[in-house]
Amino acid sequence: MSKLILMFKDKILSAYPLSAGDRLTIGRRTDNNVVIENLAVSGHHARVDHQGDRILLTDLDSKNGTFCNGQRITQIVLNNNDEVTIGKHVLKADWSDTIVVERSDEAFDTLPGNLDTASTILMTDAYAKGVKNRSASAKPKTVRPKSDRLAFLAGGEGTRALPERQLAIGINPDADIVIGGLWAVLMGGPAAVITKQAGDYFLRYAGGWIKPKRNGARVKGTVKLNHEDVVEVGPIKLEVQLCERVAA
Repeated sequence: MSKLILMFKDKILSAYPLSAGDRLTIGRRTDNNVVIENLAVSGHHARVDHQGDRILLTDLDSKNGTFCNGQRITQIVLNNNDEVTIGKHVLKADWSDTIVVERSDEAFDTLPGNLDTASTILMTDAYAKGVKNRSASAKPKTVRPKSDRLAFLAGGEGTRALPERQLAIGINPDADIVIGGLWAVLMGGPAAVITKQAGDYFLRYAGGWIKPKRNGARVKGTVKLNHEDVVEVGPIKLEVQLCERVAA
């Protein structure tokens, strides 16, 4: 069966089968079939239609555009192995059903009350090598912000400037981003701190029962944050947006 494979930073996130007559909508809003939580993605960004013997990709007047094999498109017939770029995510066309994906048993991380479920799909070694060899020129260039900031993807709205010293996220009333409600009970303590050191930002686990995540992976100590990393702390999901650095 034909399928679209959603990838981010060379990792497969999900696979979407396509049968004759099917339609998939792609965008940031949760009413889409393929939801991509990134501010570069429009609410309703693009659509894929399986019409008879062809599969059609249509851009829905998105702000930042839809790209197929590095070229911005309005509407195009997708061929096997085409790569559709939306924001920083890639949708791979696998019409011949040759790419094998499998779930990792270690990927499921379900919190009490089914408040948060995360899963990862692993790609075969052969295909992983092909993904890493993709030409960088095929990816559209994104515009960096003028100042370092965090953008809410969930649990809040808008953006927040990254401070010169540190930013605390947790249940304490004096935290910069306060987590309340049932999540405060589940966390049981402070959660995470983002600090700035020598121009770089670092995410540190501060305590409590629920560890923060960077790009879906739990943080047990301290990790460096890069541009467009996604930080999750309980119900809060933030994208790191860093301005261009001037080479020394």
